[in-house]
Amino acid sequence: MKINVIKTANNKLWAADEEAEVKLSKLKAADVYIADIKVNQNYELHKKIFGFFAFCTNYYYSDMEASKDSFNIEFVRRKLTVIAGYYRQVFARDGVTFELLPLSLSYESMPPEERQVFYKKITDAALKRVFDKTTDQNVINQLLGWF
Repeated sequence: MKINVIKTANNKLWAADEEAEVKLSKLKAADVYIADIKVNQNYELHKKIFGFFAFCTNYYYSDMEASKDSFNIEFVRRKLTVIAGYYRQVFARDGVTFELLPLSLSYESMPPEERQVFYKKITDAALKRVFDKTTDQNVINQLLGWF
């Protein structure tokens, strides 16, 4: 079970979100549990990148409902990640052609310096491919205000 917790000043671990509270409520009190603790370098920023992909998905499909479909968001995320240059090239099954597979956006796979460069590249990719024809200054300001 993976949960997000926050350490308080009095050395207690508290659930960081509602999902974590639900998972913690299922554990029995007074039992001893083994935990593998990993520090999220910036949990809020990680959530924000997926909000950014939902924003791009809304604009890409011109539909507010599109961002509620995880398939649509995943499609836009994968495309923008590849366009930003964060991918791995692998040969296709035929052995002649190749495919570009987006790399993981998990914090464990990306050092902080690389993450900063990635966020700039992903914003540039969105400007070039998703928002390339927009003239609405409000949309452009929202886009530039994400990071």
